[in-house]
Amino acid sequence: MTQSDRNPTRNEGFTLVEVMIAVGIMTVGSLGILSMHSAVTRANREAREMNMALAVTETWMERIERDSLLWTQPELNTPEILGTEYLRVIGNLVDETAWFTPTPTNTAWAAGFDFFGQDTRTAAEVKYCVNVRLAWHRQGRSARVDVRTYWLREDRSMGGATPAHPNWVDPGDFRTSNCTASDADSWSLGDAPNINVIYASTIVGWIRRDPP
Repeated sequence: MTQSDRNPTRNEGFTLVEVMIAVGIMTVGSLGILSMHSAVTRANREAREMNMALAVTETWMERIERDSLLWTQPELNTPEILGTEYLRVIGNLVDETAWFTPTPTNTAWAAGFDFFGQDTRTAAEVKYCVNVRLAWHRQGRSARVDVRTYWLREDRSMGGATPAHPNWVDPGDFRTSNCTASDADSWSLGDAPNINVIYASTIVGWIRRDPP
């Protein structure tokens, strides 16, 4: 009998325990990757929403700055400031306005914007809302313009359960409100867990235009 006959070569394989350990390691690793993917997706969505909200805010600040070009005489209650589209709200006041929803005469513009940042006056399409507040910086000569943009956080859901947070905003209420400022005031925007909000301010003043 030869040496090879006395020690036949064994076909090596994996035992059940080894397979179970390998599967366990792969499962743990896959869960980590999935969790990371979910976190990255959420962060990307939030960053996109924030960038869109900033663009919407800048759009409205530019619209009001453009409106201020019609303000060519100082003092309160002048025909020039009352002839503007938005600044006329403060034209005959001595203090400041409450938050209000701007309503452009240009029907292509709106206080509401859809998911893609396009103006919309259809309540069901609204993703971002804009409200404005005006206050005198130098009475009759320059005004502070405050713009707030708020939007519904689609990633926050109660899963059909009764909201435990006292400031939770129902998504249906958000859409049917159609950017009404008084509704937004009642929601305590800074404390609502499913609403994000940003604020921006600028100063506008009357512009002297001498006759040619």
